[in-house]
Amino acid sequence: MAAATFRFNITNKVPLGEDTQDCIRYFGTVTFSAAADTYSTGGMLAASGFAALSLGPYSDRDPILAVVQSKSGSGFQYLYNTATKKLMVIAGGGSGTAAPVEVTNNTALNATTPQIFTDLVVFELTIPKGN
Repeated sequence: MAAATFRFNITNKVPLGEDTQDCIRYFGTVTFSAAADTYSTGGMLAASGFAALSLGPYSDRDPILAVVQSKSGSGFQYLYNTATKKLMVIAGGGSGTAAPVEVTNNTALNATTPQIFTDLVVFELTIPKGN
């Protein structure tokens, strides 16, 4: 099985983004590669041409805010690591004294409950215009 990847997709259901004097914000959905592709510890890389740096103006810079979340309430937590450019999936299991845990290495995207592959995931990236 291949390593799972993700795509940032700008949606036409919300504004493309917000362009202020200091920052630009991009909104959209996240989709995943094939259902049987497997998650890798540390997160998934973006598919070629669908990374944050491909979104538009200034997107070659590191976001100052990256929010990725399940809109359907799956219970998964999605964390975009700006240093590695990977999307991590946290599966829960935390408590008052223990942190939640990442999805297990080599788990197929359709082998989780609920399935990561079918989760409705949205994103917002805020990117500075200045250096």
